[in-house]
Amino acid sequence: MAVLSAKPGVAVRNIVVATDFSPASCLALDYAVAIARHYGSKIHLVHAIEAGSHAPEPHAGALWGREADAAAAERLRLEAEKCGEMGCAQWLLKGTALEVVERILSLDQVDLIVIGTHAGRGFRKAAIGSAAEHFFRNVHCPVLAVGPSVTESGTVWEPGQVLLATDLQSDEAVAAKCAVLLAREHAARLALLHVAAPAAAPYPEDQRVIARPYFESRLRELLSYKPHLDYPAEFLVEFGEDPVAEILRVSRQRSIDLIVLSVHREEPWGFHFVHEAYRIVAEAPCPVLITQRRL
Repeated sequence: MAVLSAKPGVAVRNIVVATDFSPASCLALDYAVAIARHYGSKIHLVHAIEAGSHAPEPHAGALWGREADAAAAERLRLEAEKCGEMGCAQWLLKGTALEVVERILSLDQVDLIVIGTHAGRGFRKAAIGSAAEHFFRNVHCPVLAVGPSVTESGTVWEPGQVLLATDLQSDEAVAAKCAVLLAREHAARLALLHVAAPAAAPYPEDQRVIARPYFESRLRELLSYKPHLDYPAEFLVEFGEDPVAEILRVSRQRSIDLIVLSVHREEPWGFHFVHEAYRIVAEAPCPVLITQRRL
């Protein structure tokens, strides 16, 4: 999402949608189509065929591979029809999902990636979460992740309540500008949220009196360039042992339409809910826009 260009507002020219033909991917495509319709974007619909994913037996022949590729191409064509009158390029490429998307990113100026994420339990949940975290940190543009807890189809792109969740640990300029520009463009209400660890007894009440104004001032600094918003931004400070749970609670309580957060490109040295980005996506009642932090 080219929010740092000289032009005012948000510019989204090219959107990559990664699909595995699952219901989660279909919902993600709905959101991508709505965003493309709003900004006049072109959609690049991508399906990754991983090596060895076709063959039911290790010795299966090339015929099976060709038939499976043809079947995938047909499914991709049917998915592309959902884009309607908008331009839609179809990409059927071999490699892991991340490898395929990186190839697309190198071919054109991509402003946004839209993906649908799956739920899981036990080892499967850990595997999915690890892959998602790796994906979020290694792409080079914002990612709109539509999780399994999102039930409403994104037929129209009109986020009315935007929440920027931050740990206040490093540069969040990109995430802050994304949140502000989206709120300004859609006349949405913007809230900035920081979840602080509670103090040990007997000081919890003192912490709320003393620490809250400090954290609120830190949140205000993120908007120090004085953006023009239709509604004044809110600055929220919560205290809890589980930052993700607090983010989700506030999101549900305030009927948030879009959560914005940032992740480190590399593994962070200290605590940051980047480790729980997938959990936020998986449990959030709305899509999550993920940006990468500057080092």
